[in-house]
Amino acid sequence: MNNFQKRMFAGIGALGAASMLLAGCGGKDPVDTLHDAMEKAVQAEKPFQKEQKTLEKLEKKDDKLYNEVIQMNMDDYSKIVSLSDEALKNADQREQHLKTEKDSIDSSKKEFEDARQAADSIKDKTIKKKAKEAAVHMEKRYASYTGMHKDYEKAIQYDKELYKMIKKKDLTADDLDEQISKVNDSYEKVLKQTGAFNEQTKQYNKSREALYKAAGFHIKES
Repeated sequence: MNNFQKRMFAGIGALGAASMLLAGCGGKDPVDTLHDAMEKAVQAEKPFQKEQKTLEKLEKKDDKLYNEVIQMNMDDYSKIVSLSDEALKNADQREQHLKTEKDSIDSSKKEFEDARQAADSIKDKTIKKKAKEAAVHMEKRYASYTGMHKDYEKAIQYDKELYKMIKKKDLTADDLDEQISKVNDSYEKVLKQTGAFNEQTKQYNKSREALYKAAGFHIKES
C-alpha cells in the first residue's frame, strides 16, 4: 500500500483553574451568583479535560496502527485484518469518550446560562460590561466546540470506513487515495474548529480574570 499520513487534531485548551475569594466589600448578590455559576461551569468541564487526555492517547494509538497497516502489502493480509480490527475498536472507543466529553461541555453550558442571566441583573456598569464580554467569548467557545464535535464524529466515521476498506483484498489504489483524502479533509476541519475553540478559551480566561478583578475578587491560582 502507498503511505499517506493521517492528520490528527491538536490539543484542546482548558478553562483556567483558580480559587476565587471575596476581597473587601465586593460581592453583591448578582455578582456572587455570576461568580458561582462561572466556577460551576469550570468544574463541569473536569470530565472534558480528562476525556481529552484519553482521546489523545487513543489518537496516538490509532496513528501507530495506521502507519503499520499502510506499510503492508497483501502478503501480510492476516496482519492487515488484525491491525484494522484493532483500529476499528479504537474508533469505537473514541466515539464513546467523545460522547462523555460532549456531556461535560453540555453540563458546563447549562451552568453558564445562570451566569449569563445573573450578568443581566448587575447594576455596576463596568462589571456588567466585563461580564457581557466574558459571556460573548464563552458562547463563541461553545459554538466552536459544537462544530468541532460534529466534524470529529464525521472524521471517526471516515476512519471506520477506511479500515473496513483496507481489509478488502480487491482494494484499488484510487479508492484508498480517495478515502484517505476524505479522512484528511475531515481532520482539517477539526483542526480549524480546534483553533477557534482554543482562541475563545484564551480570550474567555482573560476576560474572566478582568471581570473578577473589577468585581473585587482575589484570584488565587490553584
